[in-house]
Amino acid sequence: MKPRTSAVLLLVLASTLWSTSGVLIKSIQWSPLALAGARGLIAAITISLLLPGGFKPRELTRGHVLAACFLAVLSLLFVQAMKMAPAANVIVLQYTAPLWVAFLAPLILRERTSGRDWAFMGLIFGGVVLFFVDGLSMSGFWGNVLALASGLLFGAQAIALGKIKKRSPAQAIILGNLLTFVLGLPAWGGPWPDLGGGLMILVLGVGQMGLAYYCFSLAVPRVSSLELVLIPMLEPIICPIWVFLVLHEVPGRWAVAGALVVIASVTSWSLLKARDAATLMKN
Repeated sequence: MKPRTSAVLLLVLASTLWSTSGVLIKSIQWSPLALAGARGLIAAITISLLLPGGFKPRELTRGHVLAACFLAVLSLLFVQAMKMAPAANVIVLQYTAPLWVAFLAPLILRERTSGRDWAFMGLIFGGVVLFFVDGLSMSGFWGNVLALASGLLFGAQAIALGKIKKRSPAQAIILGNLLTFVLGLPAWGGPWPDLGGGLMILVLGVGQMGLAYYCFSLAVPRVSSLELVLIPMLEPIICPIWVFLVLHEVPGRWAVAGALVVIASVTSWSLLKARDAATLMKN
């Protein structure tokens, strides 16, 4: 199997595992920051066990630390947003990350952003605006804002990982999850999750975060920063389905319209990028 093909499959697997976040996070009765920290600790242990040689602090550079900081704040904001706004809103708004990558990649990684890329950016931005048309409570509004901020950080993380793609990006991901744990520690306390909640936290840490990010880290050296945030677009399609089936949570009509615009735009964009890459390889 070609390296790029295997990387795409790894990203698809990662996005499928990430898609369980909504239903699991919303089902656990605990402080969002404490939950994010617990998930991060379990994820760090999981990735360390999967990674040959485990966690190696001596290999860390400034680039690793920067990527880790982005991941830590992203995790905290994401879990908080998931508790405040509909899961569909949070997931799709996080996937505005390509907007930020398109802005930053040419400046930092010298990865070209074409005119067609910018046209799709406009469509995606238009879809995002629709999320704020619904009559939301203040909690839902700020949940959307936090989700949008997590999209910025997801994009920044992709850029930072792109800078260290040949220097074991998994080390940065482990460090980021450990930082999430440390930042979430002040929020630990009662009322504590019940046994079912504890098992769901374990599933979040091992599968939804640990195994997913391990697959993601393996794909980093083989694709561009833009592809890192484009290919996992399965997540915003699958996650709301889990939440609807289990929790019966339905987003507003404008949010649904915005989601369709964002998902259609990013999926079309991703397919066009893949076609371009295939054509380039043939030539």
